[in-house]
Amino acid sequence: MDIKLRKANITDFHQMLKIYKELDEMHRVEYPDIFIEPEGEARPLEYIEKQIEDDDKYLIVAETDKQIVGFVECVVMESSSFPVIKKRKWVELNSLVVLKEYQGIGVGKMLLESVIKWSNEKRINRIELKVFTFNSSAKDFYSKAGFKDIFSRMYLDC
Repeated sequence: MDIKLRKANITDFHQMLKIYKELDEMHRVEYPDIFIEPEGEARPLEYIEKQIEDDDKYLIVAETDKQIVGFVECVVMESSSFPVIKKRKWVELNSLVVLKEYQGIGVGKMLLESVIKWSNEKRINRIELKVFTFNSSAKDFYSKAGFKDIFSRMYLDC
């Protein structure tokens, strides 16, 4: 199977929505108290346009036979001015998603490698992300890639 990575364009919007839908459904099943099914599109067109147009945002799709099978989106972040926080920049990896039927064949690894390359080009040496605790396959993927835990977020319903 020949998988190619390329910069996303606006014509990819509808195929990306299919992938967002799969991602969002997984989160809705696990956390129905947080996530809902949207009445319209999972992401507005303007959201994707901003991802494409902003130089500090990165949106790459994985494609085979003109079908998008995954994508990665991230953004350059900068720490706030606070006396005990070191001034720094990092890349926040917001989503790395591969359709279920294409997982386990290296698509995610290709997408992550493209983020690392982009980060290096931006002279940024750290990538951070958040992953839900139920998503063991994502946690395993990132751990194998060398990511380390930095904190845990907890909640209490009262």
